Amino acid sequence: MQRMKAVAFLSAMAIALAACGGGNNGASGASGGNVTLTIAAVKGVEDTGLKALAPMYTQKTGVKIKIVEAPYADLYTKLVNTFQAHQATYDLVMMDDPWMPKFGTIDALTPLEPLGVQKDTDVAQVVWDVGTWPPPRGPVPPSEKNKQKALLGVTIVGNVEMFMWRKDITPTGPKSYDEVLSNAKAQNKSNFAGYIIRGKATNPVVADFLPILWSFGGDVFDENWNVVFDNQQSLAAVKFLVDDLKAVAQTGPDTTDAAERDQKMASGQGYESSTWPGEINTAVLGPGSTVVGKVGFEPIPQGPSGKAVGMMGNWMLGVPKDSKNQQAAADFIKWMLQKDTQTTYAQNGGIPSRTSVLKDSSLQTANPYFSVLADALQAPPNWRPRTDQWNAVETIIGTELNKALAGQQSAQDVVTNASKQIRSLMKQAGYPTSQ
Repeated sequence: MQRMKAVAFLSAMAIALAACGGGNNGASGASGGNVTLTIAAVKGVEDTGLKALAPMYTQKTGVKIKIVEAPYADLYTKLVNTFQAHQATYDLVMMDDPWMPKFGTIDALTPLEPLGVQKDTDVAQVVWDVGTWPPPRGPVPPSEKNKQKALLGVTIVGNVEMFMWRKDITPTGPKSYDEVLSNAKAQNKSNFAGYIIRGKATNPVVADFLPILWSFGGDVFDENWNVVFDNQQSLAAVKFLVDDLKAVAQTGPDTTDAAERDQKMASGQGYESSTWPGEINTAVLGPGSTVVGKVGFEPIPQGPSGKAVGMMGNWMLGVPKDSKNQQAAADFIKWMLQKDTQTTYAQNGGIPSRTSVLKDSSLQTANPYFSVLADALQAPPNWRPRTDQWNAVETIIGTELNKALAGQQSAQDVVTNASKQIRSLMKQAGYPTSQ
């Protein structure tokens, strides 16, 4: 492979090494002015930091970065179609962590460690685990049990769901869901919700609900893929959301998504709720917010199980197997992981994953949730069940929960109806789910 001319800030030897390093499937490892990396990215706050860093990388290496954005739901479908058609459309892809089971099952991504991406302890172990397929812990899908584990994705948005409350009203946040409810009852009044429910159908309401479910000791599946969504712990969690919290929530919780929740919090119309890191600086405490300096952040409260279980929503970068620039793409990931890059990333609206950066005191004023996020990643948080059927399962649960929030059925109906549908779905997909 022809050696490329050195570019600004990069030595000739580094260029030679990069040019000689080949990716899997014969992919080129060249870096330099004639290389363009095309990145499929989610359109929203999650790729803010990525867009800020792209021109910096081009200036440093000469590698051009083309970011192609798509809305959340469209991105998943677009990626699946691209992978299944074996098209070399993208060199890097942003992936929500629940998508890993699908992409891992269809062998769409190339292992990153052979391309030089190395794990280190400044990044929480769960961050490496969530990007590994098959999953290193928890139930493994039947079709994946004989596959060798490989790191297929690296987190670039260190996202863990957390809890927010009005600290100007009560200086200390709730430590348990019992306190969440009692505080919500005490604060609930006309035009001021005690708890703001994100209850829109499918993904939104499930994202709000899963930390409650797990903290109550419930779950969707057990370790053998048996459906346990209709056991007593899971039913208690559903009742807590659709009966107890709904009674102290805003009007129309069944139509509320993250944007509406954030707007209510930012405009002083609610006391507490769950939240994602990406929403905090851009919406809850963003331009026009009336609650800057008045909102506290903490990990998910403890449930009746005695555990406080947060949920991951990490956005990862992966390299498609069909990319023609695999080594160059991996080099970009390695650069993204460097501590100085992560600091610059944080200063430009990105959410880092390095513990040392999240704990950096110079970043805390602008990002008051960073240290909480670091602690949440170390806890560690849970991830959504690692099955390629999760999108369908989530749709079932989210539809049934939404019906209950709309007053169309009871908590018992939710667990009965959802469990029946999930069992049928998983049986058809070849899972050893007992009836």
